[in-house]
Amino acid sequence: MGVPPVFEDRTRDACVVVPGIMGSVLEDTATGRPLWGLDYATLTSALSDKALFAALHADAQEQAADADTARRAPLTRIRATGLLTKPWWLPVFQGLDPYSDVLKALQGVVPAPEAVQPFPYDWRLAVSYNGALLARAARAHLERWRERVAAVPEWAAAGGARPRLLFVAHSMGGLVLRAALEQDPELAADTRAVVTVGTPFLGSAKSVLALNLPHGQAKPGRLVQGVQAMAATLPGVHDLLPGYRCLDRGLEVERLTAGDVARFGGDRHLAARSLAEHARHRASGFVLPGHRAVVGEAQPTVQTLEEQRADPSVVAGRHYAFDVEADGELIRDPATGVPARRDASGDSTVHMPSARTGTEAVSYVFGQHGTLMRHDEVLRQIRRIALERPQGTDLGDGTGDGPGLSTPHLGGTLGVPLTLTVTGLDTPADVTLSVRSATTGRPGHPLVLHRDPDRTDGALSARFTADAPDLYRVALDTGRHAPVTQLVLVTEPDA
Repeated sequence: MGVPPVFEDRTRDACVVVPGIMGSVLEDTATGRPLWGLDYATLTSALSDKALFAALHADAQEQAADADTARRAPLTRIRATGLLTKPWWLPVFQGLDPYSDVLKALQGVVPAPEAVQPFPYDWRLAVSYNGALLARAARAHLERWRERVAAVPEWAAAGGARPRLLFVAHSMGGLVLRAALEQDPELAADTRAVVTVGTPFLGSAKSVLALNLPHGQAKPGRLVQGVQAMAATLPGVHDLLPGYRCLDRGLEVERLTAGDVARFGGDRHLAARSLAEHARHRASGFVLPGHRAVVGEAQPTVQTLEEQRADPSVVAGRHYAFDVEADGELIRDPATGVPARRDASGDSTVHMPSARTGTEAVSYVFGQHGTLMRHDEVLRQIRRIALERPQGTDLGDGTGDGPGLSTPHLGGTLGVPLTLTVTGLDTPADVTLSVRSATTGRPGHPLVLHRDPDRTDGALSARFTADAPDLYRVALDTGRHAPVTQLVLVTEPDA
């Protein structure tokens, strides 16, 4: 009798990677002109060429597009050609790492690379529109992969159930995926597992700050003005609006209205549609199949918004949220009646309560939103879920007690020192904070962390002055956790 075969540990499921906002490369369909995400040269061109930002504005047809549009006659003015392969950055949204590492991680646990399918999409447009396109693409991918598996005898010999779908979605990609599975119950039934990483199920207060960019600045720069003007036209940005109680009015905390969003610089109609979707989701009870959420914690995160008394069109972000009872009522201080405020932390973009639905298994990780998809612990967790291994509990404990990193969310200007802030650590001993070029890999020098005398929370800080315009990667390494990283752009001064 021969020796029984020992098969490699592989999943036969079809895998689909869905990126977040800004995570797909876009080009002009008619001319082939790159509009978004090809390389750093394109980024710097976008910052200096108003026409590029203007080309990304959504027109009336694009603003109205929904799931029915996608099924009937998909839009063609701009097309998504692939996932980001280079780091990217914008004010408020900050840094976004490419998706190469997660694609490689999944390709390492499947029988053949074609089992892994990226889903680039035009993130400017509505979540519902892109959800319909994803449903169609995922069904086609699953059917192709099932045919491929059936045609290879050794894969069939390895046994196992008929291939199903495994989705890995980052940020807004999780909302697109939820829309796809809601719209197509048969696709949901063919889905084994969904992994969401930093998905803002309840929205993100940062989206409001992006719409409000120029309002609170005496002399907003060209980049700030260009980003706000573009964001105000995009259904995708409005679909990230917070649906939870986030507007701090002192003794009351209210949900945003379409009028609020319009006053802060957004589009009233797009806001009304997004907020209505939040209300529908609160009532629907839809559950993502096999859902596992990877949630960032311990990073300074805007959770609440507060209007400025002197000018109600200006809104400021606050690093606290409000506790609510099971029935949705605010928890208040018994003596004063003031709503209880609590720093729920998050991943620097999505606060922890928003990244969970309440029905999934949750893993926590110390990491920044835009760099989570190349975070070693996140990649390890994705591989383990793909192989159906038991989930670990060593990514954090959800308490928010860990290393946090904060960089200027509007970037920096050449010659002006940047303040980099580290939270959650008692001492700078054995801690390394470094900066290097994200475009060339050119290393910089380690920075000296010191206690910031102007802060009462015990934070550490360091100063960094760039010697050239570039996209820089800031890395915080404690030696005890996977490094926390963030991207920050340094540009020439505006003319």
